[in-house]
Amino acid sequence: MGFSSLDDFLSEVTANGKFWRADWNKLTYGTTAHTAGLWYFLSGTGGNPGASTLLGTGTNLSLQAGWHDVTSNAGGIGHGGDVYPDTKHILNASSFSAAATSMPAIFLLVDVLAHYPITTVTTTGAQSLINSATFTADNSTDVLTHTGYDIPTFSRVQLTNSGGGLPSGLSAATDYWTIRQSSTTSKLAASLANAVAGTAVDFSTNGTGTHTITPGLPRYATGAGVQAFLCPSTVMGAGTPTVTLTYTDAAGNTSNTTPSSPALPTVNATSPVSQVSHSGTGAGKYGPFLPLASGDTGVRAATAVNFSSTMTSGVQNVVLVRPLLSLPMTTIGVAAERDLLNQVPSLPRVYDGACLQWMMYAGAATPVATPFYGHLDFGWG
Repeated sequence: MGFSSLDDFLSEVTANGKFWRADWNKLTYGTTAHTAGLWYFLSGTGGNPGASTLLGTGTNLSLQAGWHDVTSNAGGIGHGGDVYPDTKHILNASSFSAAATSMPAIFLLVDVLAHYPITTVTTTGAQSLINSATFTADNSTDVLTHTGYDIPTFSRVQLTNSGGGLPSGLSAATDYWTIRQSSTTSKLAASLANAVAGTAVDFSTNGTGTHTITPGLPRYATGAGVQAFLCPSTVMGAGTPTVTLTYTDAAGNTSNTTPSSPALPTVNATSPVSQVSHSGTGAGKYGPFLPLASGDTGVRAATAVNFSSTMTSGVQNVVLVRPLLSLPMTTIGVAAERDLLNQVPSLPRVYDGACLQWMMYAGAATPVATPFYGHLDFGWG
């Protein structure tokens, strides 16, 4: 749906009350100052909403696609809940800080979709990323047991089978949402709302052959517009490897890789928590996102990561997000504002379940726990 005219917009957000205002405040990282010229991911920093604790969790090298506004400890900015079959859009946005040396800065709003935790940062060469697992089914409990893959609750998944058939009551090429039971077990729900309510699908047989469960992005399923970056959830040790990401693009092409020209992205030594660790200036520095192959319009899934040398310690993450809007701030004590109804690009869409977070470009050395404030207005029709 959406808005068919300005009159329709006014009717929906005023007469019909389809409007939500979210006031937010976020702090920069509380342990290490932000370095001028680098990007940071404010998901795990303090403020309102509170710090997310999701980054770095899950089975090493596996897709963790449970980022939703309803996910516990996700730390996303509230946007008024689900509105289907309406479509929701951002109408206005602002950001402000009166703290010394907080300017200039750029705030970038992203919908956080997934991450791949990497604890094996001392491993060099290609490491395959996990995007599926085999499972067995128990129709007496409606529980699936998957091998070597902790699938977070509320993950959007699909099922396949070879050499037999899926359990009766479950179908291939159909979206389900997980209700996590343990690190190796899940139940399935027919919708995200059912998963939140704990209402699982009942299946009547265990099926035959080999069953496979494959999580996918919770929103932007084709990967259109989705970007990737590296961010530590535990401070990195010494080492400045180049990184190559292998991925499936938005058109479904597999085995695409980070281009090596003009230079492969290079990780900063001892990157602190929240830093986009390949950002900066000079050769091998990109911010905030890893470059994609020529002509690619997004990342559907990452399939391998390659570090050219060791980082000695820490936990790194490949994070997948969809950027929505940017707010350049030039002056301390003066709000940056965007009218997204009349300016181009207009009315960025916010999907049901979106997990909205801020990324920040530090134009100046920014002290620890520097506060930023602002608001987002949403409307739907």
